[in-house]
Amino acid sequence: MTTPPPDRELPTPQQVRRATLVAVVVAVAVLITAVLPAEYGVDPTGLGRRLGLTQMGRLKQELAREAAEDARADSLRRPD
Repeated sequence: MTTPPPDRELPTPQQVRRATLVAVVVAVAVLITAVLPAEYGVDPTGLGRRLGLTQMGRLKQELAREAAEDARADSLRRPD
């Protein structure tokens, strides 16, 4: 194991905790404002609608539903 240069100190545990907390808060904010509307059509803040993400997510969900129905219909038509 190498030691860091003497002019550079490692972050304190408090700094690491704070950085982790900030990262978690940012991740939750991105999840709520961008990922949920774009992937699932769920828009708790309304920002996804204004950015066009909610429409994209709803279209994606509809296409996935249609693909599942087509796959189900195909499996009923073709015996295994």
